[in-house]
Amino acid sequence: MNIKYKPIKAPVADRQLFNARFSHDGALLIAGSYQGDLRRFDLTSEENKELKSINGHHAWVQAFDLHPSNHQIISGDSWGKLQLHDYTQDNPVPIWALENAHDGWIRSIAFSKTGDWFATCGLDQTVRVFNAKNGKEKQVLTGHNADIYHVLIHPEEDQLLSADALGNVIQWDLKKRRAVRSFDATETFLSHRLQDVGGVQCLTFSPDGKTLYVGGTRPKNGATVQGVPIIIGFSWDTTEQTLLREIGGTADCYCEDLKFHPDGFLMAVTSGTPGTGKLQFIDLQQDEPSFLLSNLSNCHSLDIHPDGKTIAVTTTVRGSNGNGRKVDADGNYIGNNSPIQILVPDLPESAEP
Repeated sequence: MNIKYKPIKAPVADRQLFNARFSHDGALLIAGSYQGDLRRFDLTSEENKELKSINGHHAWVQAFDLHPSNHQIISGDSWGKLQLHDYTQDNPVPIWALENAHDGWIRSIAFSKTGDWFATCGLDQTVRVFNAKNGKEKQVLTGHNADIYHVLIHPEEDQLLSADALGNVIQWDLKKRRAVRSFDATETFLSHRLQDVGGVQCLTFSPDGKTLYVGGTRPKNGATVQGVPIIIGFSWDTTEQTLLREIGGTADCYCEDLKFHPDGFLMAVTSGTPGTGKLQFIDLQQDEPSFLLSNLSNCHSLDIHPDGKTIAVTTTVRGSNGNGRKVDADGNYIGNNSPIQILVPDLPESAEP
């Protein structure tokens, strides 16, 4: 596989962003922010114009998901509030809002295949299921003993999974409201000097739904965390581990996001010691990445455009870590922000359309 990507002009927000997703038609790029809102960028405009943000949250917006068939977006903040909006409106207003959906930080949200319901998880160690139309809570699932980082829906079977800070992945039976089975990703966790380090940072399924992939780190120490970023594969049929792959050194630390490219290879981003971030394309049949971009800074997420070619990667500004040391000419504190790196295939001129 001979494929390369190059950056093009990308949106820049005035605050740090957790993640970014393309709308289903590819016209918008939407990102959750540390400012407590959702930022929207118009990709059909020459300058990727930033539109009016989606407001109403109280604090950091790490979790959101797009409805599979309409223009609605569910978002959750670190105070436990959920909201549903139409993300195409000029001035989005909530369709409904739920102030205390969780007791604290909502980490992840996932719509069902039909979009009739969605699942959430968070700091309160619960997985919750809600009616998407009105926000009514349908179920509360317990069984984790740590902060739950992610929820994921199987692409074919509408089965619900959740993964936590200790490296435990649970599949739930929604009819019986209990755990069915688990996948052991505890290699991503370390207790070091009274600090819990690691846990499952990301989850994805293979396109055929037969393999579950977990991303994280094999932690070496706490404090300024060092560890080897790893991907673990599990058979969906048996829960047995089928893959363990290192995708960097100890300074690269966390595998923060995983997604399959339409051409069949796995894409991964890593975030390591301050200023260290990488994007890589992985042919799972080969030992080395088929493409590696190593000049990024602390990558948090990636997404693929509906055109099947364009990629968005959220990063931070190298050398600006929000620690108060960087100031402007007048001595004012400069907070960090998060450039969204937009990348497209780097084709020879003769091959470009």
